[in-house]
Amino acid sequence: MTKFIHSLKITIVLALLILVSCAQNGERDQVQTPDRAPDFEVTTIDGQTISLQQSLDDGKPVVVYFTASWCPTCARNWPVMSEVYPEYEDRLTMVAISIDPTDTEDVIRKLSEERGFKFPSTAGKPEIMMDFGVSGQATTVGVDRDGNIAFKKAGQALSADEFRELFAQLLN
Repeated sequence: MTKFIHSLKITIVLALLILVSCAQNGERDQVQTPDRAPDFEVTTIDGQTISLQQSLDDGKPVVVYFTASWCPTCARNWPVMSEVYPEYEDRLTMVAISIDPTDTEDVIRKLSEERGFKFPSTAGKPEIMMDFGVSGQATTVGVDRDGNIAFKKAGQALSADEFRELFAQLLN
């Protein structure tokens, strides 16, 4: 029995060493190689098709804002995005994608009209959120012209200047 426990302890220690080694290699790879953004295509509440690949083909970086109709942080960001996006709409593509599958096209259209959205928005598509590795609403993701994720700002209310900084970062 003592031999078995000793062997078990050695096996556990070796397994932990392997796991730590793999985790460190994975972290090193992430730092050296940027994350490629997953391709997506959505139709906005206004009938516009937005595609990551088409935007990249047009030489435009992309901003994806993951939102939800019931999100209080998002509600603070919507007017700021409506203020800032028109300054950049000719140079980058932006779309707000709801993470909530119950945010139907009608729900988002009504919300957009009530809140005066000046940016493209689409109904709930939680699968896109998962593809991007995003875990919640009020997350802004920037994709550079090469199709790599340049930044993820999660769960924050941002000022107009902070949005301008993020948009400028993608354009430079």
